[in-house]
Amino acid sequence: MSYNVQVGTGGYTGWKILERTMERQRDVFSQNYAVRSYKDYFSNKFPEVATAEQLVADYKLLTVALRAFGLESDINNRFFIRKILESDPDDRTSLVNRLADKRYLKLNQALAFHDTPDEREKKLEPLSIIEKFETRSFEKNIGERYTEIELALNAQREIAEIADLNISENAKWYQILASKPLRRIFEGAFGLGSSFASLPIDRQLSDMKHRTERLTGSDSVSQFSSSAALDSVLKRFLLLGQLNISSMSTRYTTALAILKS
Repeated sequence: MSYNVQVGTGGYTGWKILERTMERQRDVFSQNYAVRSYKDYFSNKFPEVATAEQLVADYKLLTVALRAFGLESDINNRFFIRKILESDPDDRTSLVNRLADKRYLKLNQALAFHDTPDEREKKLEPLSIIEKFETRSFEKNIGERYTEIELALNAQREIAEIADLNISENAKWYQILASKPLRRIFEGAFGLGSSFASLPIDRQLSDMKHRTERLTGSDSVSQFSSSAALDSVLKRFLLLGQLNISSMSTRYTTALAILKS
C-alpha cells in the first residue's frame, strides 16, 4: 500500500494541516509496504552484522541506518561511511570527532562497531534505529513534494536536542551552522543568501545570534527547548519560503505575458 502524506499545497498552511493530522497520518503511513519491508529486513538481518564492512556491503541495511540519522545522501560513499563507523568516538582526534556535522557521531555511537562485542551488545538499540528510520521516511515522503516541511520537521527534533546539550551556547550554534538542514532553516528564516556561508565563521555566528535575538528576544540556542521560541523561527522560515515562491511565480507569469504580447 502506497500513501502520500497530505499537507495541502505545502508552506505554512501545509504545516498547520500536518499539525492537526500528524497522528492519524503517521498511523496510515506506517502501513506503507516499502517502509515495512525495510523495517522487517533490518530487524531480521541486523543482529547478524558484526562489522562495519558487513553493514556497508548490504544496501538495505545501510539505507535504514543512514536514513535513521538523516545521512541517506551518503548511500554511495560506502568507504567513507565505513571509516566513520570504525572510528573511535572516544578519541578527540579521530575522523568522526573531526567532522563538524554531529549526525555522523550519532550514527557511530548508535551502531557501536568500535566497541568490543560484549559492550556493543549492551549498547545496541535496533528498535530505536527502526523508529528513527520510520520517522525520517515519513518526513522524506513529504520532502519529495515539499522540502520546506521536511526541513521544518527535522529542525523541530534536531534543534530541541541541541538546545538540551550540556555545552556552551556558542558550541550549540556551531553545531547548527555545521548541519546543512539546520543551517537552511535559519538562513531561510532570516532571508540570508548563499554568500552568507562564505563569511568567516565567527561573523556567521555573530550575525545569527543577533538576528535570532531580534526575532525571539534571546540569542541563545537553549531557548529552543521551548516550542514557542522554535515555532517563531519555523513559522518565519515557512512563510518567507512561501512568499519567495509566490514572488517567483508572479515574475514568471509577468514575463510569460510580456512574451505573448
